[in-house]
Amino acid sequence: MGTYAMTQETMNVEPFNVAFCENGAGYGGAIISLAAFLSHLPTGLRPFLYTSLNTAPYRKLSELASWRHLRPVEVFDRSWLGPRSAWLSSQLDNAFNLLPYAVRYYRAFKAQGIDLVYLNNDCSCNLAAALGARMAGLPLVLHARGFNANTRSNRWVVRQLDHCIAVSQAVRTELLELGLPAAKCTVVPEGLDLELFYPRPASASLRAELGLDQHTPVVTLVGGLIDWKGQDVLLDAAPSILAEFPTASILLVGSAYGRDNTFAQDITRRIEQSALRGRVRLLGARQDIPDILALSSVVLHASTKPEPFGRTFLEGMAMGRPTIASAEGGPLDVIQHEVDGLLIAPRDPALLAQAVNRLLSSPAYAAQLGANAARKARAFSIQQHAEAIARVLHTIRKARLRPD
Repeated sequence: MGTYAMTQETMNVEPFNVAFCENGAGYGGAIISLAAFLSHLPTGLRPFLYTSLNTAPYRKLSELASWRHLRPVEVFDRSWLGPRSAWLSSQLDNAFNLLPYAVRYYRAFKAQGIDLVYLNNDCSCNLAAALGARMAGLPLVLHARGFNANTRSNRWVVRQLDHCIAVSQAVRTELLELGLPAAKCTVVPEGLDLELFYPRPASASLRAELGLDQHTPVVTLVGGLIDWKGQDVLLDAAPSILAEFPTASILLVGSAYGRDNTFAQDITRRIEQSALRGRVRLLGARQDIPDILALSSVVLHASTKPEPFGRTFLEGMAMGRPTIASAEGGPLDVIQHEVDGLLIAPRDPALLAQAVNRLLSSPAYAAQLGANAARKARAFSIQQHAEAIARVLHTIRKARLRPD
């Protein structure tokens, strides 16, 4: 895979303006990771942030970068033509929506003197920004924090890239299958602020707020309420867990994002059923995730589709908590099964319940897994993450400045 050393020569490039483009569906892991990077931005990068959404969490990012809401162009609604006109609707969407949106990016890049364009998340949601960058003749870097389907538009974006940063080997493999040369891809795992995520005793005040005493087994899953994060699998596993540990409490931390909250409504209905009421708690979005993890007996990652990375399992590891993760995608890069966590086949409630019950019934083993996990997580600091990204951006910028 591609690697870069932060040599003095590389870092001697004059400070330059980087356009960070984020056009995802909502405030999830990709934008949280980008915000963490911007808050630890190495010297030499002047950040300009463009987002397609304008909700409060995005506006708050103006504290980290020069922020601008670049609203998508929606002159043509593809639903007008119905499902039988997919080709025509795609062409009209490109002409009336995509191209004007790309021009909007092009003008913003030129007006703000952008030197390099950084696409956050995946190819498809950043197609207009990629096109705008190419219109402006700017170097283009994709930070692939998500998977990229094998579509014509995604393959086009991949061909335009000067370099790609992949968050895991799984993401890198998919990008290579889309035609990205291996030399143009560097794997940089996500990073954590280890001053926030570190092993510590549980907060007594938080225990009191949640009505949990120190003897209550607590099983926690942190993740947005979207249909592949695995809350439904955990609810299917819950009766087996609660049958063996009747005093246990199961915490679901996170809220819905994007346009469809059907899954979130279904989860809410299920936990209100008599068998689970009061035993499974839906806490919604929280700002005290480290404290919640600190009082957790087991931390779960139960995604039903491969995670590009999946920072929540790493957060649990950094807190020194025994962690269970789905054995596909990002967790495979980090967790050594039976040493610093458990990897289990996804989408299997019985296996999930068995793994949870194993850890709850073996406190010494769970504690050893947690201690090993905390040591492993020290290699995933946000500082190391930010420096690795900066190495790529500095090198690409310097390559563009080098005379032919």
